[in-house]
Amino acid sequence: MLQRHGGAHAALAPAVNGESFAPAPAGLRRGGRLVMVALPADGVVQAPVFSTVLGGASINGSIVGTRQDPAGVFRLHAAGRTRVIDETRPLSSVDDCIDEALHGRVKARIVFAV
Repeated sequence: MLQRHGGAHAALAPAVNGESFAPAPAGLRRGGRLVMVALPADGVVQAPVFSTVLGGASINGSIVGTRQDPAGVFRLHAAGRTRVIDETRPLSSVDDCIDEALHGRVKARIVFAV
């Protein structure tokens, strides 16, 4: 589906099992980046070597905490000690939003209205 639209510049993989990671590289455009923000329980992720190398894609990891961290955040939010700051924009503005994010001008989480 993504390839019909040129592929994704970047994809986040927050899954905790290797099978869920598998489809992500196929949706990337040439030079796209897959960022893994979770650790599969079995410690293994399979990636298509030829399309990754020939397509110039990269697969990166990002350590953002433990599996228990989100539970603590959800408890804080349920207790009313946090609030989500977001801004809703039309999906047609996605290119402008990416530009703003890349230049540090995004003041809140952007939610796209479809």
